Amino acid sequence: MNEIGIFQVPLMVMRFSSILAFSFFIMPLVVFLVHDKCLKKDKSILIMPNFKHLILTCTYLGIAQGCITLSLHAVIMLAIPPLIAAQYKNDKKFFAWIMFASLILVPVGVYGGYFLGTLDRNLVNAEVPEEELAILSNRLQYATSTRMFELFFHYVLPRMFCMIAVVMLVFGITKRNGIMLKTQSVLNSQINREMENVTKMQEHVINSLATLIENRDVGTGEHVIRTKTYVRLIADRLKNDEKYKDYLTDEMVEMIENAAPLHDVGKIAISDTILLKPGKLSNEEFDLMKTHTTKGKKVVHDILAGIEDASFLRIAEEIAMSHHEKWDGSGYPQGLKGEEIPLSARIMAVADVFDALVSVRVYKKPVDPNDALDIMMAESGTHFDPDIMRVVDSMRDVLISASKASIIDIA
Repeated sequence: MNEIGIFQVPLMVMRFSSILAFSFFIMPLVVFLVHDKCLKKDKSILIMPNFKHLILTCTYLGIAQGCITLSLHAVIMLAIPPLIAAQYKNDKKFFAWIMFASLILVPVGVYGGYFLGTLDRNLVNAEVPEEELAILSNRLQYATSTRMFELFFHYVLPRMFCMIAVVMLVFGITKRNGIMLKTQSVLNSQINREMENVTKMQEHVINSLATLIENRDVGTGEHVIRTKTYVRLIADRLKNDEKYKDYLTDEMVEMIENAAPLHDVGKIAISDTILLKPGKLSNEEFDLMKTHTTKGKKVVHDILAGIEDASFLRIAEEIAMSHHEKWDGSGYPQGLKGEEIPLSARIMAVADVFDALVSVRVYKKPVDPNDALDIMMAESGTHFDPDIMRVVDSMRDVLISASKASIIDIA
């Protein structure tokens, strides 16, 4: 503005003013860097209440000296600090301080410009050569009491009213924003409570389905509890593996764990004569038993489609449908092969077989957990995903301890 003639400030004065203003404006940044970066304080200065006062004080000082240098017309820049203050939480004392500072700096800017700055000829209201006005003693000569009162009523007072309006407007906006934030906080709390209730309802539905299975077959019910533990342990370890880390997020692991109890839900539709038969199943009976996978997917879809999100529903359906698929394609019900089998179902298959081996069944005795893992490792690449089995083999101690703890807890 000085270059295009709006202000007519000598170059040296402009340089001095710019350097001084920059010094004031940069001071909060310097304090922040020294406090938080150099001194490495545990508590950041950004959250300290006095830091906002430092920012506003430095801003006021920088603008005030600019007003003096650039004449009274730059007093309008004093509206900037209240706008900065609007970014802070509503605080009556803080805005009272801003109001006080603004009202004090308006006359400082006007009278300072009159005596020290680039003088507007309207302030002098006299035919005086420019070179004479550059001398402070000559300005003092024209600073009569009458002229000072005229400056106050014609220049200071209108700008003070403007500043009061600006500060009150900013205060009102900030107060409104505070009310909106408070309302938003209340709404968020209500939403969180509702989400917690929905989650509890979802867990209740899943647990109820697992209980139904347990009422049909105690062994199956205990199996559901144990396999959920194994699935969580395996998925937690897999998510750190380079191959699976992008897919197995914490949210995905939690969904797989929560869906695991539903893997045998289709057994609800299997006859007791088959489900509870103590001996080996005939071919026809086994074919009927295998339908618990397709029936399980249908049960999961029919019950959870209205209360679960699409991601969880998909995971639950995958586990119920595909946990008996085998890596070499010899599994059921679809004969999927390799990575055609969903990852959630491949994890479930490992947990399912491991628990089946180490548990007592009416038709067999339990296998030692370490021996069970040896048996499963022999089927890596045929029954099980070899990459998953590689990870499982690295966590033998964890699975063995979990299997013993689960047996003790259930007993």
